[in-house]
Amino acid sequence: MKRNIGVVKSAKIINVISAGLMFLAGLPFLLYFDLGSLPAARLILSIIFGLTSLSKLFGYFSNDLYRLAFQFDLAIGVFCGILAVLIAFLPESAGSLVPCLISIYVILDSLLKVQTALDARRFGMRAWLAILLSALVLCVAGGFALSAALQNFVSRGVSVSVALMTDGLVNAFVTAYTVRIRARKKNLSDKYGFEE
Repeated sequence: MKRNIGVVKSAKIINVISAGLMFLAGLPFLLYFDLGSLPAARLILSIIFGLTSLSKLFGYFSNDLYRLAFQFDLAIGVFCGILAVLIAFLPESAGSLVPCLISIYVILDSLLKVQTALDARRFGMRAWLAILLSALVLCVAGGFALSAALQNFVSRGVSVSVALMTDGLVNAFVTAYTVRIRARKKNLSDKYGFEE
């Protein structure tokens, strides 16, 4: 039991850190980089998606109490791994595909979060509505990034930056409020918000 609690705690912390890195990854693209044209930008994105893939796979194989935050992480983790490889190895001529791929990831992630919110409602979690609203905001950010990538009404760097930063914030929030760790002692439940 103690070992399982430690795994779930580690998965929660790792996923929140990974979401924070996703948020931070958006900042340089907002300020400096032109996506698809700079090798450094693509390297950063590839590393971020690779780390996100590993953190999500680790979360999926942990055993949180409600199994909400990590229930879709096998699929999304594999998808992030594929994205990491594609971003790293796409030829320079195909660099314009990078914003579209990232936008599709954000939209997919948002739709899975909508289902997480509905499942959280069934469990009676008070944060389900906040999760749903944040998922809808994420969907709008992903749609905006995809539209910008296809229509060029704002720079791709700005649109993808907004999508990445929103995705990082939403993932950190959802992980923090849906992962529940079994706590044997009442004082731990009260002090740290863990549930029996």
